Amino acid sequence: MVFGYTPLDPLVVLIGTAMAAWFLIRKPIRLMAYMPAALSLYFFIPTITLMTLWQTIPLLLTGRVLAKGTLKVPSFAKFFVFLFGSAFVVSATYSLFSGDDRTRAIIRVIYYLGIFALFSFSYEMGRRPEGLRFLLKGLAAVGVVFSVYGLYQLVATPLGLPVRGILRGTYGADIAYEYGFVRINSLTNEPKRLGYVLFCSALACFALSRLKPERAKLLRKTSYLILFISLFTFSGSYFLSIVLFGLVAVILYPSRATPYALGLVAVLSFIIVILPDNEILEAIQHGYERRAVEVEIGIDGRFVYRQEFYAWDYLAHHPSVAVTGVGLGQYFVALNQEYGIGVGINEYGGLVPLNSNVLELLFDLGGPSAALFYFTMITLIWKLRQAGERFLCLALLFVTMQSLSILTLQWMVLFAGVGVGRLAMKHASNPSGYRSSVRKRTV
Repeated sequence: MVFGYTPLDPLVVLIGTAMAAWFLIRKPIRLMAYMPAALSLYFFIPTITLMTLWQTIPLLLTGRVLAKGTLKVPSFAKFFVFLFGSAFVVSATYSLFSGDDRTRAIIRVIYYLGIFALFSFSYEMGRRPEGLRFLLKGLAAVGVVFSVYGLYQLVATPLGLPVRGILRGTYGADIAYEYGFVRINSLTNEPKRLGYVLFCSALACFALSRLKPERAKLLRKTSYLILFISLFTFSGSYFLSIVLFGLVAVILYPSRATPYALGLVAVLSFIIVILPDNEILEAIQHGYERRAVEVEIGIDGRFVYRQEFYAWDYLAHHPSVAVTGVGLGQYFVALNQEYGIGVGINEYGGLVPLNSNVLELLFDLGGPSAALFYFTMITLIWKLRQAGERFLCLALLFVTMQSLSILTLQWMVLFAGVGVGRLAMKHASNPSGYRSSVRKRTV
């Protein structure tokens, strides 16, 4: 029995927001452990938009910045933040005064203010030695909880037991299937958004196993279990991100990542040879083939689910948009006016968002701003690699890969903020040679 929105949803959001406010007042550092759950749990209050914890908590952080009157940014990042902030101000001004959907413009302005505030807070907490530990513990806890509920979904669905499904607003919910298998979404909103949360949680467990030798064996087993459960998302974009992540990780950490990559290939080869009729592999293959056909057909299909096809076609016919964007939150109307009902806006008047951070940044802020943002992320990944911050380097790498096909901006900013904070902390303690010293102890 699948259920969706219940009176529990507003309670979770209200209680969760109150907890975050309490942490901010009493001990802000503890909010780092709470942040992974806040940015992934899908419970909401129906208002003009569906108000979730990943909207209310950045709003609290924005209020904190305004109350303090300062946005904390390290000196070496101020130039990039200034450029990105300038693009935000220009786009926001245009959208608020000349945009076709000013309500959506206001919502997006609040969203991006929350992004700046989230980065500032993550940077501030990342400069404290215990900041990363709280984040790792929070990720590990979220991974365990989501994996357990995902496993329950696998068992409960065929047995007809009550299970929270994929919510379709306040009135509907369903369960997705791939080749007869349940596609788990656990307590997130969709299977494809569960994958990267579980992957980062597994990375956190590996990192904690190095910090806690007495629990290393248990933590490593937990990592493998979380990764195994994540397969049941059957998300093509998640699997593709793992492949891309593996290739880049081997380049970044050749001596450490290569054995893991070869081991994974060996395990997959063993499964394919020894268990050629394995249904899980068939389901993954079936999902890949189905998505490959969608990509090949593009917008010529009878029913096109992926808004990204229309977005790329729109850019092909309006190349200037690749430079200027269309304004904060205006791409819904722009795509709808170009292609009609079902694109940007559905037949019920609801918004149909893009599932690519690259495209969303491009439409919101313009191509140069999107390029600047990703250049900054790539540079930071390399800096973290040089500084010996293995977990943050790999976690930021993965969510950056995943952002090509899913909206992971808040997670990117979370890891980036902590990473910049760690770099600033180490540079302050050893300005002349912190790179060599931190290699002695990495997470």
